[in-house]
Amino acid sequence: MIQFLLNQELRSEHALDPNLTVLNYLREHVGKPGTKEGCASGDCGACTVVVGELQTDDDGREHIRYRSLNSCLTFVSSLHGKQLISVEDLKHKGELHSVQKAMVECHGSQCGFCTPGFVMSLFALQKNSDQPDTHKAHEALAGNLCRC
Repeated sequence: MIQFLLNQELRSEHALDPNLTVLNYLREHVGKPGTKEGCASGDCGACTVVVGELQTDDDGREHIRYRSLNSCLTFVSSLHGKQLISVEDLKHKGELHSVQKAMVECHGSQCGFCTPGFVMSLFALQKNSDQPDTHKAHEALAGNLCRC
């Protein structure tokens, strides 16, 4: 059995194919098509999601560390005990997340296919950094490509 949070919902999965990727789980099992399959080899970042994991600092304090990952390469079994956040989960009470708002306001999307991956990479950066800067943003987006 695999237990994890899908956004804030506890999921207990008992009979999943061990080779099922997070991408296919989101799209085929829970009806969240916002995460896209671009290259299916981890090169383009269109399939980026965010995973939160409880970690302990050197001083013994626990916190959740968020990281972006390619859902086309990640098996669902690796989510056990973690939190999975997809692009559909960012909207709160009908309001876009600040990263999504910035993409809209700054015209940061062309055809839109790669946009969810860019948004999720920036969301992970924002969750982990009190003061993200341009350098950190470039690093966070290093795994995302736009085919336009």
